[in-house]
Amino acid sequence: MNFNVGTKLWLAFVGTITLCVLALYLLLHNSLRQGFLDYTSQQSVQRLEILRNALTNIHRQDGSFEKLEADPARWLSLKDLVFVESESLFTDIPQAQDAQNASPQAYYREFVSSISLHNSDKRLLLGVSKPNQTLSWIPVMDADKILGFISFVKPTVVSRIQDQNFIQHQFKIFGIISLLVLVIATLVAALFARRISRPLTTLADNAQALASGDYSKKMPVNSRDEIAQLCNSFNQLSETLAANQRSRALWIADISHEIRTPLSVLKLQIEAMQDGIRPINRESLALLHEKCSGMSELIDDLFELSLSDVGALSYHKHHVAITPLLKTCIEHYQVKAQAAALTLTDQADETTESTVLADPNRLQQLLSNLLENSIRYTSAGGTILVSLNISEHSVHITVDDSPPGVSEDQHTKIFERLFRLENSRSRETGGAGLGLAICKNIVDAHQGSITAETSPLGGVRIRVDLPRTH
Repeated sequence: MNFNVGTKLWLAFVGTITLCVLALYLLLHNSLRQGFLDYTSQQSVQRLEILRNALTNIHRQDGSFEKLEADPARWLSLKDLVFVESESLFTDIPQAQDAQNASPQAYYREFVSSISLHNSDKRLLLGVSKPNQTLSWIPVMDADKILGFISFVKPTVVSRIQDQNFIQHQFKIFGIISLLVLVIATLVAALFARRISRPLTTLADNAQALASGDYSKKMPVNSRDEIAQLCNSFNQLSETLAANQRSRALWIADISHEIRTPLSVLKLQIEAMQDGIRPINRESLALLHEKCSGMSELIDDLFELSLSDVGALSYHKHHVAITPLLKTCIEHYQVKAQAAALTLTDQADETTESTVLADPNRLQQLLSNLLENSIRYTSAGGTILVSLNISEHSVHITVDDSPPGVSEDQHTKIFERLFRLENSRSRETGGAGLGLAICKNIVDAHQGSITAETSPLGGVRIRVDLPRTH
């Protein structure tokens, strides 16, 4: 049989309370009976005080219990002192009730008959031996000397009617209280189970809707416990999935746009050549080749980005000296920077030596993408400055360029795939907006970080931090 969470909580709560009440009932049952038995034994000791004093006087007079041992009738008369003292408890009982309450007198008679006298070695002098019963011992003393012992059978059952009635009355009261506790516990358990299970039921329904693609479901958060944390996590998951869905839709739309644009140009150029509107010459073929090359680069970037996303890029890491690699890459881009009317400055100190655990090919790809990005988006006549700093645990590579810059709210967005700014750093200068996304994946694969901020030159500063090896 399947139960929901609320029913399970209710059953667990009520079952626990029921077991606790039953355990308390059993403990009270045994404790109350044992308490009465201990109380009865204590009363017996008090009643035997007269007999003990009498035996002490007899021992003082006779010097021992030999004369008393030789006179059993005298011993019985001494025991009658205890019974007469006890029998006085029942002198006020009406005769009509005497038959019904005979058991208390019988109890005291049985108690008196169980009294025996022993010497100091606990050898039986007077009375009846009771080897299979539990005896209580009361010493008969004169000053600090033990003269003998009085023994009596320790009660094991509650025999008095009054005591039995009292115990049954207490059990009855406790039973009523237990029933009230169970009723209250059942109601409280129902309220708590409903309060706990309601958000879980709502969460299950919303999770099912989330699995069906409905990311609009939200969980109300009305507390600060674990359920509230679970609801917050669900809301964050829903927002993340919704954002990923929007990002995926934009990603597909952007890819379609990036591929459709050069294809449209190619199609128009080819149709113009077919119709004889545009001659088939070197310039026309060069234009077609340029568009094909752009598409090829875009497809290569998309493929490489997808590989880096799934971790399929191959990395062959070993200790790499970062300074020579950086200077070599800067030298390769000097000609391209001059062609774009830009000044590419190398501020990496040749005396600074540090190694990183990295794949040199991927590092060269990282630096090439950064320089390519700066050359592509920096206005003519501008400056690109590359510097290298070493700290105790990291290697810091910084690429600064001159205007145009990027607003601060877009410093983190430029590392998103296909993100390009709607200003002078736009698609008019070329590129599909994948270079920095690839850079971020490469840096992440090397356990480093890459950030963007405003450059002192007026453009953008890209900072790459890689862990240093010693």
